[in-house]
Amino acid sequence: MVKLVKWEPFRELDEIKSGFDRLLDRFRTEFYGEKLWTPAVDITDTGDSLVIKAEVPGFDKKNINISLTGDTITISGKTQEEKEEKKAHYIYKERVSGSFSRSFTLPVPVDRNKVKATCKDGILEIVLPKAEEAKAKEIKIDVE
Repeated sequence: MVKLVKWEPFRELDEIKSGFDRLLDRFRTEFYGEKLWTPAVDITDTGDSLVIKAEVPGFDKKNINISLTGDTITISGKTQEEKEEKKAHYIYKERVSGSFSRSFTLPVPVDRNKVKATCKDGILEIVLPKAEEAKAKEIKIDVE
């Protein structure tokens, strides 16, 4: 008896991407001696603001930098590796230290004087209120 299986091309693409990501990670580790890491980021438009949420687990907020230049926002940070115990022999180690930098082009002008950032439970949240000229305004158009 033959079992029919629905072909899901996007699942296969995800598997290819995951394999490629693992290959790149091994390449970086082998040739650079460290893993390169960047935080996962979500950017949403609430209508009045743009909200950026970035996962920065283990980062102290004083080691996170946010800069806004023109229409580009850059988030960067640095973390130090914990002091290794001399008697400890690692079997497997994924936690790394180092720095990251992510830059994004903002799609609308923002009110630079009202930008706020908070960091709680490993989530950095940046609220960028839109400038008045960027907020959607409804215009009534009469049909003749």
